[in-house]
Amino acid sequence: MHYLTMKHLRPDMILAKSIVGDNGSVLLQQGKKLSDMVLKRMESMGFQGAYVSTKVYEDIEVDDIITEELRLKAFRALQNNDIDGTLRVASSIVKELKYKDTLKLDLLDIKSDNNYLVKHSISVAVFATVLGIANGMTEDQLINLTAAGLLHDIGQLEINENVRLSRSKFNTDDMEEMKKHPLIAFEKLKDHPGVSSVSRNAILFHHENLDGSGYYGEPAENLGVFPRILRIADVYDSLTALKKYRDAMSPADAIEYIMSNTGKLFDKNLVILFLKTFPLYPVGFTVLLSNDKMAVVVTNKKNPMRPVIRLADGTNIDLSTDPSYRSVVIKEIV
Repeated sequence: MHYLTMKHLRPDMILAKSIVGDNGSVLLQQGKKLSDMVLKRMESMGFQGAYVSTKVYEDIEVDDIITEELRLKAFRALQNNDIDGTLRVASSIVKELKYKDTLKLDLLDIKSDNNYLVKHSISVAVFATVLGIANGMTEDQLINLTAAGLLHDIGQLEINENVRLSRSKFNTDDMEEMKKHPLIAFEKLKDHPGVSSVSRNAILFHHENLDGSGYYGEPAENLGVFPRILRIADVYDSLTALKKYRDAMSPADAIEYIMSNTGKLFDKNLVILFLKTFPLYPVGFTVLLSNDKMAVVVTNKKNPMRPVIRLADGTNIDLSTDPSYRSVVIKEIV
């Protein structure tokens, strides 16, 4: 299978992974052909792209980082504002991720515009958990971190809807309204016995930057590892998601942004872990090379910046060692 963004999907392409709706129902079944009508529906719903099946890439597998069943449980708990249910999901996510063979994330979650806030919270929780595991956290610490990720934007539900659902970039007044949401969440959760103080503090400070330029201007020395991890996970998922006012960034561009702001916005040691865990070019992604050839990423374990790719004729090329491709670079994900 391989992933294509919406603008490169064409009628008669075969879906390699089902597209599942918010209620768990299958919107588009694996193995179905795309059509003009289906593509228009996907575009109207805000989907970024899809995994399709092509014979030359059929052996490339991309597994879900968490099961669809667990993702649906998380979605329903958050949608119903069920804090206890959300905390149970946090524990399940940790157990599911802790024993995976690999921590490397090779899947850009296929989000739709519908219920973005809930889907974003689930992705942030998963990304934060993976970073926490890479950072050597205990299971109890991981559960607290995952809970913070799931609940970090719960305060947005009490933000003015005209601001929260705005289809344009925030003006100054809108931004001041949005800045309230971490404090709202902190106050909402402070009396809940199941939400730890470290989780609440991470939620309160998840928009704080090391240089003091965050929402509340909290100095770096007051920021523990939890909010520093959430900051990276939150920004990465936000940048790689389609927004109403801008296109989604590729993982490579989002990672480049995070790298360029290391020490200013983001913790250096955590960014180093992040670079080892979040690939620039995920497995299964279709890329355009500087020689104008298209290829699909086969593996990125050896060199994340120069992965092994497969050309349309079935030839595998290791960009890190092949002398004929020494000057060839990846231009973009398509």
